Amino acid sequence: MRNKFIDVSSYQPDTIAFFQAAKAQGAQGVVVKLTEGSEDGSAYVNPRASAQIRNALAVGLRVSCYHFARYTSVGDAQNEARFFVKIAKQFGMYDDTLMIDDAEVHSAADYQAASLAFLQEVEALGYKNTGIYSMKSFFTGGILNSHGFGQRKIWIAGYGVTSLGIDNANAWQYTDHGIMGVDTSYAFSGAFTGSVASGSVPNVTVPAPKPAVHVGHPATGTYTVQPGDTLSGIAAKFGTTYQTLAAINGIGDPNRIWAGQVLKVTGQPTTQNTYYVQAGDTLSGIAAKFGTTVSALVSANRIANPNVIYVGQKILLGGQSNAYTVQAGDTLSGIAVSHGTTWQALASKNHISNPNVIFVGQTIQI
Repeated sequence: MRNKFIDVSSYQPDTIAFFQAAKAQGAQGVVVKLTEGSEDGSAYVNPRASAQIRNALAVGLRVSCYHFARYTSVGDAQNEARFFVKIAKQFGMYDDTLMIDDAEVHSAADYQAASLAFLQEVEALGYKNTGIYSMKSFFTGGILNSHGFGQRKIWIAGYGVTSLGIDNANAWQYTDHGIMGVDTSYAFSGAFTGSVASGSVPNVTVPAPKPAVHVGHPATGTYTVQPGDTLSGIAAKFGTTYQTLAAINGIGDPNRIWAGQVLKVTGQPTTQNTYYVQAGDTLSGIAAKFGTTVSALVSANRIANPNVIYVGQKILLGGQSNAYTVQAGDTLSGIAVSHGTTWQALASKNHISNPNVIFVGQTIQI
């Protein structure tokens, strides 16, 4: 059985015409993004979710829901689950709706435990039909164990392959440009494409967010700047110096950081051109910014889905970008001369307030 279904977020239309066309092209179900993060964090709700649910149901598609996970610990995962359920109830989703944890950001030290805690909390709050979505590499690489989720549904993304290699998969997202040009999956059971959900909205009270320990995946070594932060204050928090942070993050003016900026807080200056994904970034935008291509970034970083990058992710820019990494002995004027420009142009483009102060390891956009 290989019935097809699509998944949508705020990037896709919410009209009856869109879903009618998707159904005409073979879609039998749709998974709608409801939320991202937690109520005490990003509190993101897909602004098109209500209309997408209503109009997908209107044309007879099976509707499931998903939450884009950002949790960094078990407690954090439980908070995100409560937020997901709260919004699902507001949208009138019945208790047998398939509720999916979109777990594709390796943000917790024990990602398996945090993901399982998320699903268990969703179930405790009245939605018993749950599942998890992630990339094939997360399951084959040991980040997630498909057999560690019991009878919950397993939905896996794997592009350009003839087999997932996961013996208990319930669905396979095989392309990001299928029906109506969006993510399209094969369903191996009726979980995603069967009869329209029925039942009632759970009447379990959703508890308020509880204080949670935010312990991220240690390998990321990043910190997201908060309002009021200074580079020296962040440095003190992580046992380093503001000069080192400026160097490893390519910061020309140590007094110029902003809330939401992602900083690398471990390691030493390197000659390798790197960039840390910021909120709102797209891979195509990063490619344009550094004079390279999406395909080059995908290849250099082994990115399975170019539409999926996350805040704090390290992107290797490679040697073919218009970025230059400051070496020992470099001056801004010397860099300018070697690249056929002026130090004034470089200072302006890179927001360098003092052209006499650049750091080894700093990334300069040419």
